[in-house]
Amino acid sequence: MKKEIILTVFIILGLMLVSGCAPGNDSNAANVQKTADGKIICSDIQCLASHFFSCTPAELKMANEGQTVTITVYGLETEKCHFTMVFGSVTAAECHFNQEDLTQKVFNQMFGNPEGQDAIIDEACK
Repeated sequence: MKKEIILTVFIILGLMLVSGCAPGNDSNAANVQKTADGKIICSDIQCLASHFFSCTPAELKMANEGQTVTITVYGLETEKCHFTMVFGSVTAAECHFNQEDLTQKVFNQMFGNPEGQDAIIDEACK
């Protein structure tokens, strides 16, 4: 059942990204927002990806037709990178990745693109 929920969230998230609900590129440092605890508030997927790969705190919120997806990289916790995807108020993925697994292929697969990383994601997202 959990895998079906995660798959549904990934499909919806992919559609949201393709439909352009995510704001444009904010590579300009003046556009970067930080919370009081130092977490970066991203406005595009590239920003989130860079924080995923380095396992530094960041968050991306996207909304489309009343649906909100919040993706958060919390940073290192007990030597693993804590990552969540929340669809509305339902946590669809709660993951703890080994640092060596923070690759482009794993990131792509987390967003519904088959990259052959099922074993890594199944182990990290229990």
